[in-house]
Amino acid sequence: MANLTACVRRPRKDGFWQVYIRVTHRRNAGFIKTDKMVTKKELTKNNEIKDPFVLSYCSDMIIRYNNLLNTVNIEQWDVNEVIDFLTTEATDVCFSDYAKIHINRMINTGHERNAKNYKMAVAHLERYVGTNKLMFGQLTTAVLKNWIETLILTNRAKEMYPVCIRQIYKAAIMELNDEEKGIVKIKFNPWNKIKIPKADKGSQRAISAEACREFFNRPLPQTKIISSLPELGRDVAMLVLCLGGINTVDLFYMKKKDYHDGVICYCRAKTRNSRSDDAYIEMRVEPFIQPIFDKYLSPEDDEYLFNFHFRYCDSDSFSANVNNGIKKICKDMGMKQEKYYCVYTFRHTWGTIAQNDCDANLYEVAFGMNHSSGFNITKGYDYHTEPCRSLHND
Repeated sequence: MANLTACVRRPRKDGFWQVYIRVTHRRNAGFIKTDKMVTKKELTKNNEIKDPFVLSYCSDMIIRYNNLLNTVNIEQWDVNEVIDFLTTEATDVCFSDYAKIHINRMINTGHERNAKNYKMAVAHLERYVGTNKLMFGQLTTAVLKNWIETLILTNRAKEMYPVCIRQIYKAAIMELNDEEKGIVKIKFNPWNKIKIPKADKGSQRAISAEACREFFNRPLPQTKIISSLPELGRDVAMLVLCLGGINTVDLFYMKKKDYHDGVICYCRAKTRNSRSDDAYIEMRVEPFIQPIFDKYLSPEDDEYLFNFHFRYCDSDSFSANVNNGIKKICKDMGMKQEKYYCVYTFRHTWGTIAQNDCDANLYEVAFGMNHSSGFNITKGYDYHTEPCRSLHND
């Protein structure tokens, strides 16, 4: 491995000393010129740099150079080849910096939830390579294939993370390269030689109407807390089941203007930015669910329909606590941990009961659940639970 250090060589006629990065490899030395200079006062008696700003700048350069060298085998290179590699690759674009820009654009255009997946994908790749200043030149086909291999035991990340990174890569090529003008900042696209594995098919999460009845009729676990998590989990699960499998993020952010004449009218957060109809849907609040619906209404002077935002900072925190409440009920029921329900159980169950017990066809279920891809997503749901004619006791 080459040894890199910051140094000066000799003073100029004006008294300034040019700062270099000395590269030592196979007992030979070479120098990379920086744009920094120091005076004699900023050097020690042994002419070592002591200016903290210049040292910090050179340290960042050395870290970057070392990260580049870690991507190649330089055992047979001479020092000039090492310097040529570093000075050529130094013009490379920083993938980490571009990824931040890309993710911020997603957030600014209303794709906050997807942006979180992109952040996790970039962070995981940076941890794998060992730097938060990842360069496009470092993302070779071999590096990315090896990274994907580390994800192979995951259920979803093995597909989701590489897809996110690939999308950032495509956006960067479109924005930064201009082949007509001979501008090619990103020199190659490694994704042309990479096959991204498919995510594991999700386990069938729908439950039968009898299981629903058992869950909702179960007395809540004893607690000294008013408005406990089990109570919240049970109530929100009922809202999800009786409002067409509505998502918790839509419940959390729903406004008063979205509810009138006993009907909620909203655009589904997950897909509203990717559909021409803004994923708009209307759902009537039936008398059966009205008491629970009214229980969580916010004060009249608040713009939000429900008061969940008084208790939780965002929809993710709200959803996590709802799931915790549901799991506490499942635990009290004596269920095995791997069989615990979650809020999505009741969204899937709505589709199952709609088809199995209410004779709805696949199109009607897809429409009712506001699926962006129609049958493709809806077919992935479980419609083979034991038939039951009604959720409620006859």
